[in-house]
Amino acid sequence: MKRLVPLIFTTLLIFRLSAQDDVLRPVDPADAPNASAVSVPTAPETPAIDPDQFINEEYQIPSYNLYLQDWNTEYIKIKPLGISFGNSADIKIILVDNNNPFTMPCDNYQVSSEYGQRKSGMHTGIDLAAAVGEPVRTCFDGVVRMARDFSSYGKTVVVRHYNGLETVYAHLDSIMVQPNQKVTSGQQIGMVGNSGRSTGAHLHFETRFLYEHFNPAKMVDFTTGEPFSNVLTITKEELDFASVAVESTDPRAAQNPAVTNLPSSGSANNGYHVVKQGDTLYAISKQYKIPLSKLLEMNHLTEDSVLQLGQKIRVR
Repeated sequence: MKRLVPLIFTTLLIFRLSAQDDVLRPVDPADAPNASAVSVPTAPETPAIDPDQFINEEYQIPSYNLYLQDWNTEYIKIKPLGISFGNSADIKIILVDNNNPFTMPCDNYQVSSEYGQRKSGMHTGIDLAAAVGEPVRTCFDGVVRMARDFSSYGKTVVVRHYNGLETVYAHLDSIMVQPNQKVTSGQQIGMVGNSGRSTGAHLHFETRFLYEHFNPAKMVDFTTGEPFSNVLTITKEELDFASVAVESTDPRAAQNPAVTNLPSSGSANNGYHVVKQGDTLYAISKQYKIPLSKLLEMNHLTEDSVLQLGQKIRVR
């Protein structure tokens, strides 16, 4: 069975937070530390975790093919993926269904800083002021991609989800998960803190798709703590793919090619099939030898239901 080897890009675009309003500023890639072929996460701050809670094959990585087989445990953002979505103006992502619940990242908070452009730069997330030690939870099911002390973000966790999104939780007081660990919606991953370059205890929360940030308030009503809709619609302009500076390629990157010969991405993972391009309900029922009627009943779907990339379909 092939072991998971994270792919590290040595050409990086990193961000630094300014002292005012946690504004993110670009940092020269030359300032980034040299990346090795294998990521070495920081020592865990919690007792040993059951090995069964970790992924060990590439097909278990959420949205692995959508991200062009990128999986990096050292940095929040790697380089632009340059994925074309054709003539489609909008990108639709399933946020919540019967197998994908949503949980607010923390309770007892007040929005202290909104997402948006500032005089001093772009604030790429939303700040939720809360007491030190307040539990921080992952929004959706997924796998921890990064969990470490990261520059001015302080103690940070990045989770990639099965719906294709990534969420970032920064300035934590402590981290309770490790890279490559499977997590479920509502699972505690850390505690609110004041680490890194921070002006007071709060959670800096980001939502990203293909590494590009977008306004979390487009996805969640921070007054009610609920998603606005089960389906998130974002435009290419909101993701602003084209505005990202083109980065030169580090020669060492050629020594660490993307992992190939992957196991089938359609394999059942913990009793669920993760929808990939070209999937249909009929094809899934045939693949797992389940009557279509039973598959529909198990997932509360109809024959007319539209599948979305990254959607989890129960097959056991």
